[in-house]
Amino acid sequence: MGMALGGGGKGKGPVPHVNVTPLVDVALVILIIFMVVAPMVTKTFRLQLPPEPPAEASKEPPSDEPLVLTIAKDGAMKINRRTIARAELPELLPRMIAATKHKVLHFDAENGTPYGEVVGALDACRNAGAKSIAIVTKGLGDT
Repeated sequence: MGMALGGGGKGKGPVPHVNVTPLVDVALVILIIFMVVAPMVTKTFRLQLPPEPPAEASKEPPSDEPLVLTIAKDGAMKINRRTIARAELPELLPRMIAATKHKVLHFDAENGTPYGEVVGALDACRNAGAKSIAIVTKGLGDT
């Protein structure tokens, strides 16, 4: 078992031996428990994809012209040189982005435009559905 009672040798008392069998048994039982429980613990999530766009919307080829929103110092907004009101933005911008090839809105504000006006316009674009907005750092008329 755990002791050897033998005569002879220098030691007169019992000689201890380590019995590792119970330790191996416990380790194997724990390993089996983890192997059984691990597949049950995995997390799953559901993915809902957006519906396919209607076939009639894809008849027009996407435009290669970039979509540019310009804000003047007085707060006037223009999309590709066409003046629009801020109230029109939620209705007009998603259709215009869908009609472009690159799906990026380029945002340009004139120098001297109040910061609050610029941030408000950016928020309005984001709320209207613009997912990718590129800030134009060099004026469109500059070379």
